This record gives sequence, structure tokens and C-alpha cells, in this order.
Amino acid sequence: MLDPAGLALPGATVTVTNQNTGFTRTVVTAETGGYSIPSLDPGTYSVAIEMAGFASLTRPDVTLTSGSELIVDFSLKLSGVEETLTVTGAAPLVERSSNRIGGTLSSKEIEEVPANFRHIGALTQLVPGMTPNPAASTFEGGQVVANGTPSQSNLYLVDGMYNNDDRLGGSQGTQVRVVLDNIEEYQVLANQYSAEYGGGAGAIINMVTRGGTNDFSGRAYTYFRDDKFNARNSFLSSTAPKPEERTMQAGIAIGGPIVRDRAHFYFTFERDHEDIAGLKKFPAQAAPLAADFVGTFSVRASNYFGRGDVQLNDRNFLNVRWVLETAPSRGEDFNISDETIDAQGWEQDWDQLFNVAYTSVLSDRASAVVRLGRIGEQLNTGAQAFFNDDVSWRGFDGRSPFAIGQRNVHPDYITGKGGTGGYTTIRTYTADAAFSYFIPDWGGEHTLKTGLGWSYNAAPGRGSPDTGTFDFAGNLPYDPNNPATFPREFTVRMGPPNSNYEVSTDDRRVSFFFEDKWRASNRLTINFGVRYDRQQSVPGPKDDISPRIGFAWDVFGTGNTIVRGGVGRFYAYMPISVGVNLGTNAVKTRYPVLTITPANDTCNCVLRPDRINDSAGNPGVAVLSAAAIADLERRRDAILSGATFAADNVRVDDPDREMPYQDSWSLGFAHQIGAQTAVTVDYVANVSRDQNGVIDINEPVNRVRPGVNAFDPTGVLIPTEARGVNFRRVLQNQSNPAFDGDYKSLQLGVQKRMSNRWSGRLAYTLQKANYVGFGNPDTKRVWLDNDIRADYGTFANNRTNVLAMTGTFNVWRSLNIAAVVSAISGAPVNETTGADGNGDGDRTDRPIKGIDDLTRPILSAVDSQGRAVPNGLEGPGSFLLDMSFRYQIPLGRRATSLDLFFDVFNLTNRENLLSPTGNRSSSNFMVSTGSQFPRQSQFGVRVRF
Repeated sequence: MLDPAGLALPGATVTVTNQNTGFTRTVVTAETGGYSIPSLDPGTYSVAIEMAGFASLTRPDVTLTSGSELIVDFSLKLSGVEETLTVTGAAPLVERSSNRIGGTLSSKEIEEVPANFRHIGALTQLVPGMTPNPAASTFEGGQVVANGTPSQSNLYLVDGMYNNDDRLGGSQGTQVRVVLDNIEEYQVLANQYSAEYGGGAGAIINMVTRGGTNDFSGRAYTYFRDDKFNARNSFLSSTAPKPEERTMQAGIAIGGPIVRDRAHFYFTFERDHEDIAGLKKFPAQAAPLAADFVGTFSVRASNYFGRGDVQLNDRNFLNVRWVLETAPSRGEDFNISDETIDAQGWEQDWDQLFNVAYTSVLSDRASAVVRLGRIGEQLNTGAQAFFNDDVSWRGFDGRSPFAIGQRNVHPDYITGKGGTGGYTTIRTYTADAAFSYFIPDWGGEHTLKTGLGWSYNAAPGRGSPDTGTFDFAGNLPYDPNNPATFPREFTVRMGPPNSNYEVSTDDRRVSFFFEDKWRASNRLTINFGVRYDRQQSVPGPKDDISPRIGFAWDVFGTGNTIVRGGVGRFYAYMPISVGVNLGTNAVKTRYPVLTITPANDTCNCVLRPDRINDSAGNPGVAVLSAAAIADLERRRDAILSGATFAADNVRVDDPDREMPYQDSWSLGFAHQIGAQTAVTVDYVANVSRDQNGVIDINEPVNRVRPGVNAFDPTGVLIPTEARGVNFRRVLQNQSNPAFDGDYKSLQLGVQKRMSNRWSGRLAYTLQKANYVGFGNPDTKRVWLDNDIRADYGTFANNRTNVLAMTGTFNVWRSLNIAAVVSAISGAPVNETTGADGNGDGDRTDRPIKGIDDLTRPILSAVDSQGRAVPNGLEGPGSFLLDMSFRYQIPLGRRATSLDLFFDVFNLTNRENLLSPTGNRSSSNFMVSTGSQFPRQSQFGVRVRF
């Protein structure tokens, strides 16, 4: 704050008022004229300045987006009479004091961007560094990879509070879904975020929800699509009718004041009714058991949201959030799996989030925020045999596990209604507190912030019932008269009768951070921070300290050209699925896995099953015979009669396993062109260290497993009473230097605000990510467990070029046309033999020159030892053009407007093929058998009131 002579003006009163809610905050400028107002909710504010002897000054319409840091300078004029001056101007597009990389989409952009099935992936791709992996199903699906980091390392927040999936990390999005019509702002922190944020090395994705205002308002809406308005799937036979499918999403929202300027509420309900067709293609030899057909993914979801905001007094604020969703479904991921109708998985899901935030302004320089939260999930999933017809969970329900039916796995298809299932209970409790303090004159301005975090993350009940799986070498349906069709292996998890094989696990996490935003001068800001994270379930050293430092330099002092950069360390919490897997597959267990091969099929009956018809009447499904059931029950009773030790797929932990982390660095610039356009260019790179994976420490050498004395000579892993067990596979969760990866990229972003009747965004990323192994860190596996580094290569989710553009054009009056263009390079494909060449039990071996290329050449490049490099092939890329036509009709006094929507997705009807299998033994080797959605249309109506 300056006077007319440009000198500091202490003692001025600064009042910011949220123009929608009336909530206010007031501070007094320090001796330097500086002021700071932290912990404001996103929104549109007016800023008023008052001081005796000077003209009062007001600046309305100051937009504060989630996580943004606005520097608003004022110069007051002397006044002999009472007067108020009004200053206008749009908020800058470039942050002068921050080195973080990311972006925030406003509510207007969220409503205008065409989002297929109204999924948040359409928003995320508009931020550089984000690589979408589109879902072929429609409801939850789709992964987002940030800067070459596994999607499991992403962290999702709602209004700044924890909303991550403790079971899977960030790999499938939020724990509790926030529907698109509830999102006011969508914030993505892609890289170089401050020490306040931790627990994820990928992106921090925060959804700011809608809230009530001083005016009662609401909306009622519906979105509808039907197969009559969709194009034909390119794989559908020209003589086949187009399959029936339709989607209906409808909701209502209302909000307003409880007490004007003091308390507000907002509530929504949305019902999601989807039936989405998926086309399956199978090799001819699988017929009639697995013939080309159309199946359906269906979901019936109900989503509830409530929010309350209260200004208790001039210095204290209370916020409450609640989200609940139930979502029974049939056929999740059915469009990309190789399951027949009988093998289609079912799911019953219940998710709930509740959290409270309390903000207190302690003085003109200090404030504090305390947050408490609870997240719950009840997830039942798996084979249809474990569900009732209404998708309610049944489990074994008193039935013999062996008499329910078995899963039949062939190279190119899966059938049978039995197999594995699971029910998971998740209970997460979180608490965190942050304290901010402003120091106006200590070699410049300092905004200090420190905080503590704690969470209890538990799976108090995780059941894994299993009826068994037959594994077949070929695609021919099972025929008891043809030995070539006999199964080669049968695997089943066993346990006490009338149990569902339940285990429990929990985790406790503690964090601390300190950060200093030092405005060393009007042109230079240095951001320093340090963070400590401690995860109880990680047994290694608790020394996970994350230093971070960055800078933002206003080159010309105008706020238009900023050079920014930073370096930092980012740790990622491991999901509690690690503890679940360790408990389920412990050395000493009541639920061991039994594998039957020709060598131990002593009754010669387990691998000679009975044959039944599938639900369509086609023969060829293998089920256990009465003799096999009797044999397996005898084995089970004998095994469970004494101390039970697992011999296969045992899980043990590495006592030195640590939390994975990334060291990341960036350098770039942001430049604002005129008042409405900004460009960012950044070089972003990282190295991954202490990465986690799962290694078979009893890996065969020359097809002979070394045994317990070789992999555990000191007795740390295997107890004395179990050392006589003839172990097969022993899988250990490790953090190993051999898992190290790296990433480098060039990221370009362009943003144009609405002017001259159009607005737009562009995000482009040129990148290369190298990784070791396949899968997310909690389950990551490699080909050669004795040579982990042999799997170092292109990351399975690497897309070299990722381009996304969006634009909105005001055609006439309230008629707007919006478009999104997405062009993405193909995903890597891993070339494998489909055989177990080294006898380790995996059939993901890569071909070796001179051994596996005698009848078919190796298509991948080979390494120095003649082995195909991992992910050495590239799948097809994709191109999508989505368009939206929106028209708003003003209404009378009780209703504000009627909004009409017409959206077209994949307007050009391009055949965007799914990645083919790299399994050389498959008849579909490098042949795509499916595609993303063809052109689809959606109609929408919304009434605002």
C-alpha cells in the first residue's frame, strides 16, 4: 500500500468481501505497507481500502481461484472530502510469485467444455504434463498419468481435503465421485507444488465445490443419449443390428442463505442410469463358446452432496462437506476385457465422505486452519457367482466353494461364472492443521506457513472368496474327449468352510511441513519449503524428508513475463493394498493357495473336469467333477488341520522397504500477451528413486528354485516352523535401486480468456518416460526377478506426444459452440511369448533372438543379450474432436434461464483402435480387436432458478 509519493502506507484498513456470500475479512497494513490475507475460499471478491485523509478505494470483481496467490498493489490519493474511487481490471493470467506448474479451470469452462459422459478426464487433459489414458467404460474409469509418474501416485482433494482411494491410491480417481455439476473450479497442480502438499509424487487434483450464496438459486438438469443417435461400431458386422444402449443422467441442486452474509447451504442429488454396449471379438477356434457378440456395461448410481458455510464472527469460519454415492454395476471394464457374458464381473460400491474445516483469523498477520475428515467405502466385486440377481453381495452363502463353478481362462477369452471375488471395507480418518504468519519487513516480505497432518487408514475387513480357476493352453472350448483341450493348471484359494477368507490391515500416516514465500523484492520471489512424511506400514527407515525450493522472477517488473523454476523431492504413500496382499498371502495363513498341475493331480480328476454349457447353451465350460470336489475338500481339511503354511504366491515384506519418491526439477517462463492471453513453456524432468515392486525371491535358476536357505539364510522372512515347506513362488515387496526410472519433457500451455467472442486453451507435452516393471508400485512385476534391470524401458503409459485444445465461440447472442481436440500418440505394447520359458510361473516372458524367432521374427528392438526390449512396440494413436452447442433462453422471475445442450463426441467418427495384445502366442497378436467409442450424441436440458 503506497501513498501518492510512492512511500509505504501503514495503518490502512483492507477489507475483502466475497461478493456472493457476504463473508468478510479485514486486516491493517504493516509498517511497510504490506498486507496478507491467507486461507480465503475461492470466489469473486471486492477489496476496499480505507484510511483517514485519503480517498477510499474499492476494487470489485477480483477473482481468486483455488490455490492462487494474487499480488494486489494499491496507491491511495489524498482527499479533502469524503469520496470513494473504484478500480477495475481483470485478474492477471500469470502468477508473479509462484513457480508451481499446473492450471485451474473455472466454472464457466467446466460447463462449456464437452466432457464425454461428463467425466473429469476431459478437464485434466487441458493442463500440460497430464496424459489421459481414456476409459473404455464410462463411469469411474480413465487414468491420468502426471509427468511420467504411475497414476497411483496422484492425490485427489475436494475443497483442499483428502479424497483419495486408500485401496488403489490415485489410480482410478477420487474415492468418492464428485459429479461435474457440483464442481465450481478444477485445479491441477502438475509439478513443483509447495511443501504443504504431500503423499503423492504425481499430480495434486483439487475439486472446488459449489456453495450457497446470499440468493436462493438452483438448477435441475438432465443429459440423455441413445443408440439411435450414435454411429455404428466399426467392428460391428454390416448385417448385425446396432446394439441398444442409452444413458440418462439427471439431477437437482438448490442453495441459498440460512442467515444472509453469515450462513449458507448447498445440496444436490444426481441419478446416473447407464447401459453401454461393448463389442467383443474372439478367434474363430473359440466358437461357439466365445463368438463375436455385443455385451453391456450397466450402472445405476445415486450421488448426494451437501455443503454448509458459516462465518461465526469477524474472525472465525466453519465449513462442512458431505458426499455419498451408491453405484451397483454389471460389467465394469467389459469393453476392454476378454470376458464372455458369463465371466463379466459385477460390483456393488458404497462411498461416503464427510469433513469439517475451521478457519480462525488470529491477528492481522496470523491465521490457522483445522480440518477433520472421514472417508468410507464398502466395495463388493468379482465373479457373478458371489452376487444375487440385484447385484447385492452373497459371497459363499453356505455353499461349497468347489461346487459353485469355476473360471476358465484361455489365451484370448475367459468364461465361467465362478472365480475370485472380494469385499473390501475402507475407513479413513484424517486430521490436519496449518498456521500462517506474515512478516512484512525481514529482508523483504515473508509469508510463513507450517502444519501437521495425521491419518488412520484401515481396511477392517477384506474378504477374498475363490471358487477356483482353470488355465488352458489353447482357445478350443473344453472337450473331455479331446486331451488337447484339457486344462494345464487349476488354482484356488482355500479356507475354513463357511468363511469368506477375511483379513484386516491398517496404516497410520503423519506429516509435517514448513514453507516460506519470500518476496525478496517487487520482482523476485523465492519459495522454500521442507516436508516430512511418515508411513507406519512402510517398515524401512523413517527419514522421508522432502526439501523444495523454487523462484519466480518478474523480468521487467510489469507482471507480464515471469521466469520460474524449482527443484524438489516428492514422496508418495503406498496404498493399503500392500498390507491387504501381505495379510491375505502370508506365510502362515488360514487361506492358502493350492495349485494343481499334472505332477500333483494324484486323483487324476482335478484336471479332468466335467463339462457344462454356458448360459447361452454352448458347451465347453469346465467345472470340477464330484471326484475332484471330494479330492480338494480332503486336501483342504488336511492342510487346515494343522499349522497352515502357504507354499505358492507367498507374500513377504522387505524389512528395509522405503517410501518411493521423485526428485523433480523444472525451468520455464510464463508470459501474458495483452490483457487476455498467456503462454507458458516449461522443461520438466524427474528421477524416481526407492521405487516399490514385487519380486519373486525364489525365482528358478535353470528351472530349479533355490529354496528357503538361499533366499532367507538368516531366517528373517520365514519362521523356523515353516522352513521345511517346499515353497514355489515367494513374492517380496521391495524398494530396490534396480526399479529407478526417469522422465523428461517439454510442456507448452496457452490460455485465452473470453474476448472478441472467443476463448480457448492449449496443452501440449513432448515427453519420454522410462520405467522398470509393469503395473502400479503395489503390484509391479518384472520378467526376470533375478535381473530386475532387464525390464528398464519405456513406461507402459508413456505417450510421446499429447495435445489437447479447447475453444468456445459465441456465435450469436447466447448461442455458444465449444470444441475439444485431443491427439495422443499410441501407448507402448510389450511383446511376449505367452509361455513360461524360465519356469517361474509367469507367462509374460519376452522373446529372445535365436530361440523364439525361428518361426516368427521379433518385432521389438533387442538388447545386448538378444532379448526383446520391454514395451518395444507402439499401439495406435488416437484423435478425437468433440463439439458442444449450447443455447440459453432467459425466463421469468422464478426461473433464470433454460439451457439447451447438444454434444457430439468423436465428431469425425474416427476409428480409435485400442492397443493390441503383444502376446505372440495369441491369434490376435498385434491385431486390435476393439476401439474407443464411435461418434455419439448427447442432449441436455438445464433449468436455472
